[in-house]
Amino acid sequence: MQAKVTLFAIAILLLALVALVPTLQLPSAEEVSTFIGPRLWPLSLLVTLLVLGGFLLVTTWRNTHRSRTKKTEEDESAPPRRFSLAATRHWWIMAATLAYTLLMQAVGFLPATVVFTVFGTWLLGARHWVAILATVAIAVVLIQGVFAFLLGIPLP
Repeated sequence: MQAKVTLFAIAILLLALVALVPTLQLPSAEEVSTFIGPRLWPLSLLVTLLVLGGFLLVTTWRNTHRSRTKKTEEDESAPPRRFSLAATRHWWIMAATLAYTLLMQAVGFLPATVVFTVFGTWLLGARHWVAILATVAIAVVLIQGVFAFLLGIPLP
């Protein structure tokens, strides 16, 4: 399991580093007429992704080192691991984010955001439809309010 988490953390760090190049080519606030430039939001997300990915990598390596020094014995009577949603949730989130990006270009921002938020909320464990619909409504209002009205950045 530690190897999978380490691989995931390395993939996240590489993805963030690759995405950093085109992000730094976006115009800053000084180059556009808006209060906050188009570069700020993706750059903030990438820096956060780099920090959290690095933290995940360091803690995984630390936990691996601790478990090796303790030399704990595994219980051989444990049942074999089965495929579960919880075990692969991080891959589903990454796939949903990629699908959201592609869907946004095809059908527009608002419908893609609704679909992504419903799927993401369900994937993260919400099963009650009232909670899912409330999350969708709040997400759409917040995103639309922040970008379109507050920052004046048009959404696709």
